[in-house]
Amino acid sequence: MPIKDIDDLHVSLIEAAETERRLPPARRKQKMASWPDYPLDWHGYGWTQAGEVMLRPTADQIDSLDYLFGLVVAMDEEDRRIIWAAAHSAAFRHRGPQWTKITKILGLNDPRMVKRQYKDALIKLWYRL
Repeated sequence: MPIKDIDDLHVSLIEAAETERRLPPARRKQKMASWPDYPLDWHGYGWTQAGEVMLRPTADQIDSLDYLFGLVVAMDEEDRRIIWAAAHSAAFRHRGPQWTKITKILGLNDPRMVKRQYKDALIKLWYRL
């Protein structure tokens, strides 16, 4: 996907975070016992409320993720942390990043500061393109 402006860069970063979450885990889960997993509520033996199925990312999505990784890794650490925290908090959400949650994770005081730092980091990344 060609990146034309900063809004496209923001959308591309969120899509990259979604792609990263869709990738399989690095380690395979090991079986600890021969008992199958079962829900621990009173619906345990009937129909269960299964969550959404995560589809595997396509080759184009993985290529885009790899390209954006190369761009973001070249940034300084503080900008990189803010960009990936915002992208991962906005992944699979319609309302955008959770600025107060990112503020707590980064140990800062004001969500407006985090949002401003995120915009500054996006502008730096845009000029790096």
